Amino acid sequence: MPSAPAGQAPGFQRFRLGNLLVTALYDGFVPILAADLRGEEPAGIRRRLTDAHLPEQGDPHTAVIAFLVEYDGRRVLVDAGSGHTLGPDTGHLPAATAAAGIAAEDIDDVLLTHLHPDHSGGLVTGRGEATYPRATVHVARAEVDHWLDEGRAARAEGVQKVIHDAAADALRPYLATGRVDAFDSLDTLPGVRSIDQRGHTAGHSGYLVGEGDQPVLFWGDTVHSHTVQLPCPHVSIAIDSDEFRAVEARAGVLESVSAHGWWVAASHLPFPGLGHVRRAGDGYSWLPVHFKPVGVPG
Repeated sequence: MPSAPAGQAPGFQRFRLGNLLVTALYDGFVPILAADLRGEEPAGIRRRLTDAHLPEQGDPHTAVIAFLVEYDGRRVLVDAGSGHTLGPDTGHLPAATAAAGIAAEDIDDVLLTHLHPDHSGGLVTGRGEATYPRATVHVARAEVDHWLDEGRAARAEGVQKVIHDAAADALRPYLATGRVDAFDSLDTLPGVRSIDQRGHTAGHSGYLVGEGDQPVLFWGDTVHSHTVQLPCPHVSIAIDSDEFRAVEARAGVLESVSAHGWWVAASHLPFPGLGHVRRAGDGYSWLPVHFKPVGVPG
């Protein structure tokens, strides 16, 4: 009898949303610990997790997702996965993109929601070379100024030091070739509007892409633990640079996407991370996309 395969198939799913072709790309998973969630009684956080059939200690398999957006002949990657920064449970974006029939040379632009390693580490190979040889990297100027500040990096310790070093490594080959667009307001990429979501990091940004009644907001790390932070948007996470502003930004984003009915592409919701948000009491709930093969009408 043949042995069972050890792993899953490479993770990608493709969706047609209005004028956009969106491919969700699975990079791997990271743990989100209950102990790192703040703003609610620990017993209440544990109860929400166990009610969702998760361990009370947290979700050990929180997805890390990047997205490819194709429109008007342009291929735009939103976030770049972890690369070699976070160990073997992540860094699977190249396998997913290859399985989806996408070569690194095909990418025109990379939009970074922020410079944490699970979003930017995949910009470089294990040899420190640019993964995307033609692409321009777009990231908020405030994000670059914070993480690439040499004085701040020299004073940083622990996890913060790791993030500073990883951000510098990720951008180095693109800066050397003049392919970093550090923007105050994104005006170099047609059809894309940047949304200021600072709080989680100094320049945390969302990107609203698309036209008509089906635009998509790629919201980065607006939500880490959907089980807790959607019903309780006031809950922050220890990795937030400014917890108060992160909570404030989340409240604004959740209100906007629910009120306007925008699609959401979320980095850390269950794969493929696409869906809608709707009001539910004092919080919100998640309505995941229904899978339909691309090209099937209706």
